[in-house]
Amino acid sequence: MTKFENRFFKTLKEATEDEKAFDAELDDDTAAEDFDTDLEVDEVAVEEDPAVQAAKAQSAAAEQMRTELTGWISEMDKFLNYLNGEQDSIQTALAQSESDTIFDRMKQSEQRKIARVATELASLAESFRGYLAQTENPSFRHV
Repeated sequence: MTKFENRFFKTLKEATEDEKAFDAELDDDTAAEDFDTDLEVDEVAVEEDPAVQAAKAQSAAAEQMRTELTGWISEMDKFLNYLNGEQDSIQTALAQSESDTIFDRMKQSEQRKIARVATELASLAESFRGYLAQTENPSFRHV
């Protein structure tokens, strides 16, 4: 079971225990349903509420940032593959170069730099994926 499943079941169990404790405290002639509340909500008024409109605007802005971040990650992955991928990359072209060519000379002097840049770019892309995974975390709203 994951941490979140444990937390969910714990919360569910606590809610059930609270409900049982509430029922046990009631007088014999009192029904638990007497304490239920039915709220009527005016949907139009809710939609016109400035707080609701602000929340929708923030949600739209957050979604736009999430989309942009996803695009950045995609572009980094494309360039990483172009730079150091297994096929049709700069690194493979240099590795397969013939002796005494400009690519052979580049291979001798630049392969380490390419690998280092590719490592840093892969690290940055993974870091961005971490931020992307946090976009649904409510503690990062308004940050």
